[in-house]
Amino acid sequence: MSDSLTLDVGDLTPEQVADILRFVASLREAEIDEREVDDGSWRDAVSTGWTLAHVTLLREHLEERGKDVQLAAFDLAIKQGGFVSRASVYRLGDYDDSRRLNNWTAPFVVAADWLEDEHGLTSPEYPVWAVYDPDMKGFQRALGFEVLPEIVKLVREDQESSSN
Repeated sequence: MSDSLTLDVGDLTPEQVADILRFVASLREAEIDEREVDDGSWRDAVSTGWTLAHVTLLREHLEERGKDVQLAAFDLAIKQGGFVSRASVYRLGDYDDSRRLNNWTAPFVVAADWLEDEHGLTSPEYPVWAVYDPDMKGFQRALGFEVLPEIVKLVREDQESSSN
């Protein structure tokens, strides 16, 4: 499956071209909205060893290393129930379409390893990972990124108790 489309619009009016662009944009938004809607499944997350203190240290680790886009995407994913789309990451980072997200999750891996070595994290789970289309074989771009449900639960329950 190709990730690009070439369309000859030479015979179309500017209004028709605008309609096509709006239609394509609506398809993209529908895909993003579908995956980025909080379904509450994080409430059933089981403990793997993460604590709220570990999450705070993870956030500080990212911030101190200038990983602002990763941190913003992490926070947005938590707000949305655990998933942030590739398109949202590009918007958050103001990334050019040609930019690749290779090793984009590496700062989370480094932080988790540091938490394990220095702060007693016992979880075998990394906090964030890329999500791919399971029906597509071979190289593909990530659809987005998922935050460990346990982390979503810790943060969201803390936010809920703070607002009460």
